[in-house]
Amino acid sequence: MTTQTTSSSTETPISKASASQGNWRNVLNRSWIGALIAAFILWLVAGYATGTLSLSFLLANATIAGFLALAGTAQMIVIASGPGNFDLSLPFVITFGAYVMSAGIAGDDNIVGSLALTLLVGALAGAVNAALIVRLRIPAIVATLASGYIIYSFIVAIQSGGFSRIGGLFEASLRMRVWGISGALAVSIVTLLVVTILLSRTVFGLQLHALGQNGEAARLAGVRRGWLVLGAFVLSGVLAAWLGVLLTTYQGGVSADVGRSYLLGSVAAVVVGGTRITGGVTSVLGTAIGALVLTLAQSDLILLQFSIGAQYVIQGLIVLVTVCLVAIRSPERR
Repeated sequence: MTTQTTSSSTETPISKASASQGNWRNVLNRSWIGALIAAFILWLVAGYATGTLSLSFLLANATIAGFLALAGTAQMIVIASGPGNFDLSLPFVITFGAYVMSAGIAGDDNIVGSLALTLLVGALAGAVNAALIVRLRIPAIVATLASGYIIYSFIVAIQSGGFSRIGGLFEASLRMRVWGISGALAVSIVTLLVVTILLSRTVFGLQLHALGQNGEAARLAGVRRGWLVLGAFVLSGVLAAWLGVLLTTYQGGVSADVGRSYLLGSVAAVVVGGTRITGGVTSVLGTAIGALVLTLAQSDLILLQFSIGAQYVIQGLIVLVTVCLVAIRSPERR
């Protein structure tokens, strides 16, 4: 009895050490850890360029990155539904959502009504995309590109109309800062947390991952592809419309270019965050960190006075290198 007690007491510290090492290995093996290190390095570069390591600079970039993270998460959900699935209508839905929110169709002072109508428009756009893909069997890239151009034609038709600033308590809450954290960043974080729970703690999320990883196996297990694709695109459309609401409110106005930068940016944030674009895998945290990397990289290039052309080249190289690293680390690599 004494021998067993002694053996247990001597093994416990070793077990704890092994568990601690295992936890660190799990952290280091996370797909987003490289992006996190890159974000820290880019913050240091900004500190070198400005002569001071500023937390306010990091938080200001985080606010912008929060918007990009929402677009990236919307794109990530579609990508997770299966190989080759991308939502090219995303920037147009963002812009159209901003216009619908600013139009005051439900009444100039009816923020809740305008918000509900805007989110409904986003859901409808996603449902149309899903119908084209599932019912007409049109490839996602073609279907969403076509619907995106149709939405853009609506934008062109209505952009000369009267659009008002959202203003009021909603705008004030997005612009307010507490300890340097903007209300817009807080709203983005809350939204990302809700999506994280939806993808990781619900039947929809589990089945979406199963569908993206192996569509045939998921079908044999009783997963209904059509409804999952519909859910993925509707959720993407709602997030895009919600981003349009945040952008037009935070910026104090709307323009036809408000969503333009989020097409390539949304895909880049997913890739830089370490998520595979072959489907079946999601990481909201990784996408958010990827968005922060891209935002800090652009800020650093501006501080270092690189030309616009050089900025695009370097950002493209960042995405390309990340894709190569993910491919090398992937266990599915042939």
